[in-house]
Amino acid sequence: MTFTGANDADGPGGPCMIDMSVLDLAVFLRIHRSSRGTSAGEVAQTVSHWFQCDVDPREVERSFPRMVDAGWLVRRPTGMRATIKGRKHGRSHLRGIVRMLDQGTKMLDVARMMSVLQLAMIELDGEHDDDDDQG
Repeated sequence: MTFTGANDADGPGGPCMIDMSVLDLAVFLRIHRSSRGTSAGEVAQTVSHWFQCDVDPREVERSFPRMVDAGWLVRRPTGMRATIKGRKHGRSHLRGIVRMLDQGTKMLDVARMMSVLQLAMIELDGEHDDDDDQG
């Protein structure tokens, strides 16, 4: 009998990298939504508001090198910027979060959540200008 681990399968539903933490995703989305380079302090302030808790800008700053190494962000003189690779990676995590939260319980209006998610997908997929960093 041959066993193929879930992350070893090819094709649709095949290998995926689930390696973006909730904080990583929040940091990424905050940076992506900015029309300019973004600092750790600005990101921490927004994420603190979203999660209704204090987020230390130093913790956000510590996440930047790892996110740059992963290709999700690039550092520019004006601050951090999102990359196309980061948008594609974040999209799969957003989809997974909605599916994870519902898990067939019908506690969420999945159609409505997927509609909201589609707006986020369009935001991550949509038309982009030269400010996009290819990094």
